[in-house]
Amino acid sequence: MNMTNFYLLYGLDKSIIDNELNNIIKKINTKDIIKYSMDNNLIKDVIEDASTISMFSNKKIIILEECNFLKANKSIDDIELLEKYLNNYNKDTYMIFISYTDKLDTRKKIYKELSKISKIIECKKGDNEYLTKYITDYVKENNYTIKDEKYFLKIVGTNLDNIKNELDKLFMYKLHDKTITNADIDKITIKSMEDEIFALTDAVIANDVSTSLALLDEFLNKSYDEIQIIMLLASQFRFLLQVKRLVNKNKRYDEIAKILEVNPYRVKFTINKLYSYSEEMLANRIKLLAKIDKEIKLGLVDKKLALELFIIKKEEY
Repeated sequence: MNMTNFYLLYGLDKSIIDNELNNIIKKINTKDIIKYSMDNNLIKDVIEDASTISMFSNKKIIILEECNFLKANKSIDDIELLEKYLNNYNKDTYMIFISYTDKLDTRKKIYKELSKISKIIECKKGDNEYLTKYITDYVKENNYTIKDEKYFLKIVGTNLDNIKNELDKLFMYKLHDKTITNADIDKITIKSMEDEIFALTDAVIANDVSTSLALLDEFLNKSYDEIQIIMLLASQFRFLLQVKRLVNKNKRYDEIAKILEVNPYRVKFTINKLYSYSEEMLANRIKLLAKIDKEIKLGLVDKKLALELFIIKKEEY
């Protein structure tokens, strides 16, 4: 990584941005780190801090989160102070700009000034290339080898924090021979449920009975209890309803992700599926799952049969 005093990180996946941020901090190698949220702090305070000599180290890092002024149709007061600072900056201060968006407004003057002197890093998964490289690098840094990164990724999913946790478990398991095989991955790691519950929810909504029942059997064969499956389905339907209501209020997907405190990729993926779903249908599904859950716990219905009837019939079982 080439050294510069300015970095601009942007993307929708916070875990990837955090990973890049940690790499930059490690490279600069200072413990004097100050964070600002540009939703709440003033440009003049940032510039004053950046211009001040550090009392603790010869180097200082200033992290500017929520840099929404780099997006289209967004602004911030006193941006000219920042533009001026970029042309005459403190060489001992490093500034890292973070914007949670998949697209910056390259027409803005502040972007053009930053692009002249900054290392700009787009933080995205990109057909899993980023994640595959992350796995390879992380395994190598810990003096291990892995036979098949893509197989590992297929099993554990695409959440970066989960990837790291599952690799750490494998490191402990393979402490002596330090070679991770597909058999080790099958034995030690926990398969990601996110894609599977999405698939089951989609099949239920689409009234694809054969696919829904096949996916239900897969969950049951993996020792998931019917109550767990009901809770997972209810949680997913509830999320769909929340996103649907916010979309109907003309909220953008990055705003929705912030409100619901979830990964923006998940929101963007969900929005693409929502147009054929009504709020009423989603709310009815949630109520019906609550009814099934109650009746199962009261011993009034058989657990598996209740779920199967929920899948087969559209509104009631």
